[in-house]
Amino acid sequence: MYVANTFILKATSTCNLRCGYCYMFEQADRSAEYQPPVMDSAVLRSAACAIAAYCAKFHQPKALIVFHGGEPTLAGPAWFRQAVQVFGAHMPAACSTSFAMQTNGVLLNDDWVNLCAELEIGVSISLDGPPAVHDRQRTKATGAGSYRDAVAAIQRIQRHAGMQRLFGGVLCVVNPSEDGRAIYRHFRSLGIETMDFLLPVEANWDHPPSGCASPTPFADYLIPIFDEWWSENNPKVRITYFDSLLHLLVGSRVHSDALGGDPLTMVVVDCDGSIEPVDSLRACGNGFTKLGLNTKADPIERAFQHPTFQLALAGQEGLCATCRRCELRDICGGGYLPSRFRQANGFDNTSVYCADLTKLIHHVVDACALHLTSVTSQPCV
Repeated sequence: MYVANTFILKATSTCNLRCGYCYMFEQADRSAEYQPPVMDSAVLRSAACAIAAYCAKFHQPKALIVFHGGEPTLAGPAWFRQAVQVFGAHMPAACSTSFAMQTNGVLLNDDWVNLCAELEIGVSISLDGPPAVHDRQRTKATGAGSYRDAVAAIQRIQRHAGMQRLFGGVLCVVNPSEDGRAIYRHFRSLGIETMDFLLPVEANWDHPPSGCASPTPFADYLIPIFDEWWSENNPKVRITYFDSLLHLLVGSRVHSDALGGDPLTMVVVDCDGSIEPVDSLRACGNGFTKLGLNTKADPIERAFQHPTFQLALAGQEGLCATCRRCELRDICGGGYLPSRFRQANGFDNTSVYCADLTKLIHHVVDACALHLTSVTSQPCV
């Protein structure tokens, strides 16, 4: 039985940035154009009721509500206060409910940080590197960059005693034309200890990455970051992608949508209450995530029977023949689902990042083996 424990709530369907790689506004899907700009109170209540009913029915011990967009802060502080109150009133007492938000940080002033601390909403901020890197893609409608605003938001959180434990770190989209190690060092210079690196989700076999001189440009970006992080050997510094790789290498299960091939454990509720599978499947085509289901009328679990949602639930059972034969299958898991898409045969393909994943995983394995050899060769005292 598939069990969801993460619920992505699309607080808004609009944004104050125009990021070139955005799957919401800049790629094939145009669904956001037909959505209300902000999730209204009736939809918010129907979403909370549907999620609460699901968690009660399937005896979920915990649930994570992630406020997303667009840019979620455009919903305004009052919306967030109402959202936490509505979920607090409806979620079953036996289900521990926590809240998080993924934001570009542009509007995250002191009042916002205080509110997030009060409501115990964890905050993660999108940051692609130093100004010259970040501002190349993550621009405002005027064309101005957003780096200064994002870093100011991070610093506000770092200064706020109540928010330090709620800071989810930064999310960086990999750009293989940049120096990964330099970007990691920049994050560390800002005092950032939690971070993740995301392979561009808009790329698939119909639209593969272009302009890359190396056959493995994304691995070549990530490997120097791994080496720097591995050498630093600081347990306080967490890179989610590498943490997942290391857990998978020792046989642990990892509920990641990027690695391991476990069935996804998330559900998306769009601005109008539509129930959808993993949001980045929007990159596969216009309306691709639309199932015809809505929290106003349908229970959450009805979505699990839909063919598109079944693709997200299949895990390793849904891998192509090449992936099923691969020695790295249990680690890679076929990679991120949208990256396997091709119009001609759906998801029956390897990842468009297959060569990169293979090179990266072998590098991590070699680093671990070298470390073990070094440890076991030390004389006993």
